[in-house]
Amino acid sequence: MASLKQPIIWIIDNNHWERANLGAVLIERGYEVEGFVSIFDAVVMFYREKVEKPAVIVLEIKNLQYQGAELDELLRIGAPVILLSGVYEDMESPRRREWAAVLRRPFTVGQVAQTAERLAGTGTPPHESN
Repeated sequence: MASLKQPIIWIIDNNHWERANLGAVLIERGYEVEGFVSIFDAVVMFYREKVEKPAVIVLEIKNLQYQGAELDELLRIGAPVILLSGVYEDMESPRRREWAAVLRRPFTVGQVAQTAERLAGTGTPPHESN
């Protein structure tokens, strides 16, 4: 019996444990997950390795070092991007871009997973939005 290819979700977060935690939840929900430490790593992988376009990208900007040009390149991939941020992060550069969803702390891993499912077109919409 042939299995269907599962949608791919990218998680960009420089914190290994947060990336692993969200990744585990998404894998349990039937997704393939690719994790990246930086926006640069994800963009380079996409353009140099010619990998499959993700269904959704989850971008955690808390403590992440990035340039505005990197954000633009990430959005050019054409996948919906969920921006995760803390209450106190500088949102000036990210605010000027089109995000599919923005979740500000406090949020749960379940809320992030529900938002990803909704944007990937594979789940039910979340009951709450931040």
